[in-house]
Amino acid sequence: MSISLNGIIVVKEVVGILLGVGIMLPSFALSGTLNEILKIFMFILDPRYLALFSFIFASCLSMIIGSVTGTLCILAAPIMALSNSVHYPSYIVAGALVSGAMLGDRTSVFSSALRLTAVCVGVDIRSHLKAILPNAIISATLIVIFYLVFLPLFFTIPINSTHINTSYLSKISYFKLLPIIILVVLFMKKVPLFFSFFLASLFALVISNVSFDFNLLQSVFYGISIWPFNHLNGIFSMLPLIALVSISSAFNSLLQKSQLLNSFVKRIINPKSYPKSVFNVVVLNLISSMLFCNQALPLMLAAQQLRSEWQKYFKLPKLSGILADSAEVFPGLIPWNLLSQICAILLGVKPMYYIPFALLLWILPILALFFSFFPSQVKQIE
Repeated sequence: MSISLNGIIVVKEVVGILLGVGIMLPSFALSGTLNEILKIFMFILDPRYLALFSFIFASCLSMIIGSVTGTLCILAAPIMALSNSVHYPSYIVAGALVSGAMLGDRTSVFSSALRLTAVCVGVDIRSHLKAILPNAIISATLIVIFYLVFLPLFFTIPINSTHINTSYLSKISYFKLLPIIILVVLFMKKVPLFFSFFLASLFALVISNVSFDFNLLQSVFYGISIWPFNHLNGIFSMLPLIALVSISSAFNSLLQKSQLLNSFVKRIINPKSYPKSVFNVVVLNLISSMLFCNQALPLMLAAQQLRSEWQKYFKLPKLSGILADSAEVFPGLIPWNLLSQICAILLGVKPMYYIPFALLLWILPILALFFSFFPSQVKQIE
């Protein structure tokens, strides 16, 4: 019981994020903030290339704030609403948003995941960046080419679906954008995420035209439905996910304390074959992502257990690059993983529908395996 409770305490920040998101989504809808963001996107986006623009916007914003959750909190609702308005397949747009958000979470110098990987492996930030940038650039280029060239060949927007209600094209109220600006600033200032969501949501409610009564509390607790947005979850809607997070974290704590995987992990490194070692590390990260149900623990397990053995035969930055291409992205591919569930809540699309179209999560592990066969990539210690 003690070990399980300690595991639950570890995810208190994640629970805070889920509660904060439950407060934020209805608040931003009531204040008109989501509506104003939607207007901006409708002015500047070509609906035929919605997936491409979604990936680019999510990548840029995630590079600035260094957070998958923060990026999707800001972009998911308005862009998914736009996809519904123009009848663009929501699962393709959702996959593009997750790919872009994950690219920044993996590569941004503001990302806690990037710093955690470097610290756990034992390399400096600069060396880690040099190891991960080539695959980031290649994967982003391939995704842009796919959305720009190949996707239009298989999918076209009906002409009449691009005509949107003209009431949405009225003058933008920049005052209503202040809650989202406050949220971005708080993210960049590294204010705890729950308080960032809470303060931005409180300001959104203050500038809204709704009265502070029972109906407002009902919207915040149970969620709200405003066209063209899907149902925006409230606090109560987050409770099942909070229960899943707590139970999985308790299980993670028991599994880690029992050290059941330690003997298996120590057999991963093959000093005679760099490609085989890389393959074993990638498979280990996939299995641990299925077991541990979050993003941090698979990363920490692989880094802490492998680094001492790895540096006997290969350079440590190579290990940090492989972890960034596998342990950091695999949680997004596992439908029951916490990261996938949070993305699904924010996007309003079930993981099984958007995962096939989250191209970055598939490309990065494949690139890691592909480049392991090139001799120039193997920098063994003599």
